[in-house]
Amino acid sequence: MHTMATDRPSYVTADGPIAETLARFAVNLRVGDVPLAVVASAKLCLLDFVGVTLAGTQEAPARAIVDFVRAYGGVAEASVWGCAFEAPAALAALANGSVGHHLELDDGHILGHVHPGATVIPAAFALAERRRASGRDLLTAIIAGYEVLIRVGRAMAASAMYDRGYHGPGLFGAFGAAAAAAAMLRLDEEQATRAVGNCCLAPAATFQAFSEGASVKDLYCGWPAMVGTMAAQLAAGGIGGPRRLFEGKLGFSRAVADRSDLAGMTADLGRAWLLPTVYVKRHSACSFAHTMIDAVLSLSSGGAIPLEAVEQLTVRTHRFAADLDDSNPRTLTAAKSSLPFCAALALVRGHALLTDFTADALADDTVRRLASRTKILLDPTLDARHAAREDRRPVRVEIALDDGRCLAAERDVARGWPEDPLEPQDIAEKFRALVEPAYGPRAVRSLLDALASLEDLDDVKVLGRALAEAAPA
Repeated sequence: MHTMATDRPSYVTADGPIAETLARFAVNLRVGDVPLAVVASAKLCLLDFVGVTLAGTQEAPARAIVDFVRAYGGVAEASVWGCAFEAPAALAALANGSVGHHLELDDGHILGHVHPGATVIPAAFALAERRRASGRDLLTAIIAGYEVLIRVGRAMAASAMYDRGYHGPGLFGAFGAAAAAAAMLRLDEEQATRAVGNCCLAPAATFQAFSEGASVKDLYCGWPAMVGTMAAQLAAGGIGGPRRLFEGKLGFSRAVADRSDLAGMTADLGRAWLLPTVYVKRHSACSFAHTMIDAVLSLSSGGAIPLEAVEQLTVRTHRFAADLDDSNPRTLTAAKSSLPFCAALALVRGHALLTDFTADALADDTVRRLASRTKILLDPTLDARHAAREDRRPVRVEIALDDGRCLAAERDVARGWPEDPLEPQDIAEKFRALVEPAYGPRAVRSLLDALASLEDLDDVKVLGRALAEAAPA
């Protein structure tokens, strides 16, 4: 997947407030204006997120979120996937976004430091159901939301994360959700501008929840999906946020980041398509662990390393990743953000799939022993490489054995990232592996067919009901 450039549409200009430019793009976009390859990528993103979310419904923390939403009641507008009930659109977005993020398998963007799927898709889908919109309208809204969110994150997320400790997807996700929601509700340009401004309500989500393994981190995508949905609904009802939210003296950029590239938010909007540059996860872990996991697997392929012979693992990496060094995580949520645990798990199991992150793995003596022998070091050379190219997350893994050998491997990008992408059949196989164990092969075939022909769907509600009613086999 690579960035695609086309001519800028006439309705996209960089004049006026940034929120206005982003809003104008979102509500004027039509799927016929989008390159076919971008549309194909959007369908793969939807397929991937549906699979991740349906698998997530089998997890206890996700069920707690679903029960929270169910208890609120309200107008049945949109499906809560895999749970056989409907909720008000904003609450359905909260549930599906949170459940979809729980497994740490949802898509993301390296430069944007965001998870577009878990924030944009729940908002777009919920309002598509509410409006009885077509599959083409849903794809348009998803594309608009991804493009806006990635640009907002790209402009501020690095500083917000590295300098302030914010979680980028939680902090910025509402902007993508609001853009998608504005497109789906067919707001006019003024209403859509106010909807983007309403994202001043976005949550100040910090990474501390990840490092402690707090289960509230699942809402770091569901909450902004809900806020973005509400932001557009409020704007439709006449409630609007600040027009100069990004660039104002007391605005969002100044509040959350020491450094930002505000001009970059709109400079290539509608010309360079960034949706195809999202990454798709293979490992059920924080994205900062993925290059490391791939490096470990390249050394241990085929069981080449006797586990009892390992004396020490050393992981050299860049800023922020080096802080994820807890060698004794107490919860599975914390384990997925622990580089020592992820390295040890990959070495012992030969992969770091959803089925590897279990209570048994958390208590496994061999995994624990190797995690305790893993050192995470900030390497100045690798950090400089990362600073020069933030779309690289370089890592060097060294495994010292008791016979004096030291095995080493380096990686700058992970499998599934734009430079080493998964093929469409790989994403379909990931979907099958996630969904089939609980829902059965018939449900997998039915959903794959429905998602493949999304452009021909007249009413997204039909797909929503199928997703809501999908039940474990």
